[in-house]
Amino acid sequence: MDPDDFEDGPGTITPYEGLPCYRPASLPPEIEYTDDIIRVYGDAQYALGRLATLHRDVDNENLLIAPFVVREAAMSSQIEGTNVTVSDIVLHDVDGTPQRSAAESADVREAYNYVDAIHEGFERIEAGESLSVELICDLHETMLKDVRGEENRPGELRDVPVYIGSPDRSAQSARFIPANPQTVDLLLEQLVSYMNGGSYPSVVDVAITHYQFETIHPFRDGNGRLGRLLIMLQLYDAGLLPKPYLYLSAYFNRYRQQYLDYLLAVSRDGNWEQWITFVLNAIAEQAIDAYNCGIKLVGLREQYYSPFPNSPAVRDVVDFIFEEPYLTAPRAIDVTNRSRQAVYDAIKALEAAEIIEEISGSERYQVYRAPAILSIVESP
Repeated sequence: MDPDDFEDGPGTITPYEGLPCYRPASLPPEIEYTDDIIRVYGDAQYALGRLATLHRDVDNENLLIAPFVVREAAMSSQIEGTNVTVSDIVLHDVDGTPQRSAAESADVREAYNYVDAIHEGFERIEAGESLSVELICDLHETMLKDVRGEENRPGELRDVPVYIGSPDRSAQSARFIPANPQTVDLLLEQLVSYMNGGSYPSVVDVAITHYQFETIHPFRDGNGRLGRLLIMLQLYDAGLLPKPYLYLSAYFNRYRQQYLDYLLAVSRDGNWEQWITFVLNAIAEQAIDAYNCGIKLVGLREQYYSPFPNSPAVRDVVDFIFEEPYLTAPRAIDVTNRSRQAVYDAIKALEAAEIIEEISGSERYQVYRAPAILSIVESP
């Protein structure tokens, strides 16, 4: 990283043991409401509002929450270079499962932890907590629990420098060196204070604070995933997102190079317009995609209900396969509270209707898959 490249940027270079660490400027920045920003702001607000109407019209919110959370976790993990799929995450707690993808077991566990962190974050905000350094650290610990070495210290702010875009993990080849570790705690406190106050409309502030969080890079690892989760939590806290329905990782993964370049352009040149436009476009596009995905899931459930108007146990199992598209009878019995015989009869009926299919090939511990649901959730 060449400090001369950042002379025109809004931040400053704060050296640490000879390393040129970049300290972002205090928030808020001065933002000009250009035509592009006004346009994408309107698009994002409209798309989020339409997504909220879908939530209001669904009688069982888990019909949407479970598929969307797993989808976001899979895409977020893929950004980090893994092969984790939706199926891998759903299958995580299913014993005797069929062959998984090529993903490493530690990567699958990490993706599953991300699911836990999403639920934890939303539950704590819903319970009345504000965004805080403590909450952020707790979510980081949940994300990295049992999957990283002690050197990455889950839940603890970093006290060492980190290097971004360094092929050999050296300072010399780094594209960017985030904030001096001695300033991380102060910078994060200031950022959280801004998150709970803000100066601009919430969707604009989300773009601003996501840049700030990633530029501070407060942890040794997991900053990208946690930063994307914080976007959802901020939108939820602002009343713009009813539940964790927004999987921004899909957009950031699709435009990964632009994401990295535009982040860097804010630090180098103060190019906030380009960055804010990019993030608001992501929010708008993914909110539209989530709405369309939700409509498909709601319609598919009605289609599955239709042949069984007088079979409440079958309908309960149908609801369950939307939450967990890989099905085992013991798990379905636990979740639906139906009798063993009722669940087995329901599974038999759903298999006969080709709504689920047996995939384990086992005589005793059978695993079923709901292919149409997976097709919707796993679509890019």
